[in-house]
Amino acid sequence: MLCPKCQNTITDKALFCCFCGIKQSGDAIRFKRDHGTGTISIDLRNKNRYIVRAPVSPYGGVRKYLGSYPTHESAEKALTDYLNKGRPDLFSATVGDIYSMWSAAHFRQVSKKTADCYRSLWKHFSPIASMRMTEVRIAHFQHLVNEHGGTGVACGIRTLAKALCRFAIENDLLDKNYAEFVQLPKTEKVEKQTFTAEQTAILWRHTHDRNVQAILVMIYMGFRIGEMTTLKTESVDLVGGYITGGIKTVAGRNRTVPFPANIPEIQQFVAEWVRNAPLNGRLFNMTEHTFRTKVFYETLIKLGMLDAEIDHKGTVIFHSENHLTPHCTRHTFASLSVAAGMQPERLQRIIGHVSFRTTADYYVHVDRGALISEMSKLVRNCP
Repeated sequence: MLCPKCQNTITDKALFCCFCGIKQSGDAIRFKRDHGTGTISIDLRNKNRYIVRAPVSPYGGVRKYLGSYPTHESAEKALTDYLNKGRPDLFSATVGDIYSMWSAAHFRQVSKKTADCYRSLWKHFSPIASMRMTEVRIAHFQHLVNEHGGTGVACGIRTLAKALCRFAIENDLLDKNYAEFVQLPKTEKVEKQTFTAEQTAILWRHTHDRNVQAILVMIYMGFRIGEMTTLKTESVDLVGGYITGGIKTVAGRNRTVPFPANIPEIQQFVAEWVRNAPLNGRLFNMTEHTFRTKVFYETLIKLGMLDAEIDHKGTVIFHSENHLTPHCTRHTFASLSVAAGMQPERLQRIIGHVSFRTTADYYVHVDRGALISEMSKLVRNCP
């Protein structure tokens, strides 16, 4: 027979190997390996005597059986291939474990607002959080989406599910992204409201109010509300005639937004803000929530443009479902720009959207002068 350790031929009745000294027994013999690299044991009673098992998962559970092999070399190869394949320590990982590892890396690359959004969406994954990631299928994700109908939450759940599946695929836990096949319930598209000519005329009659100025800058430059609260004096180039700013997406961050040449008041408003900026350099030294409530909604209520009220806790109570929101300023900006004949790919760059066309985003290069030229096409949309 062969010695299970050194593979030299010895007599069938030998109690010990005359070459390596190992005891010959019908019991399983385990070869010493480095910690965390799995085990190879031998059972002389089996034809394929070399038994291979994966490393113990840090999440507990039974050590994964990888198979039995006729020679020690074939067993070593099988274990090496398994270790090289990816992350065997993730084999028993739950959906919650995958979320923790994915978020730890991903949240360092996104804004705090985006990370908070993902944290909020994760709460809806509680029904499957304790399931093994390898066991989750389309039906599980589809159920989470169906619970929220055609809302934005449903779309967010699918987005997060896709991200978790991609992480699992990269670590050899899944063969495909099951969340890609999740269907969102069909809903009727609600047309976003824009500021009318009459409404912007009201704003222009009250430009002595700094809050009104802020709303007009959003309407004629397309900044998001979160972008307005992060603008600093260093973001403004009054000589060059543009602001560098933006958040959220790669296309939206640090983009160039020129002042509209035909509406000089917009640059004048910003110049005044720069001159009176506090020591920290922020043009609006407030949170996004305060800006939304105090600057936007409170101003529109005061001007009679919004049927709502603000209670003692600072909560806005709307008396109509169809009302203006801060994001309506971006829709107004886009509508005015298209009406003025602005080139679509240049509008995409100014407004900070990722998708117009892949070609426009990655292969069409627009210089700053061209963007300034496009912004000069904007004019007041009021009498």
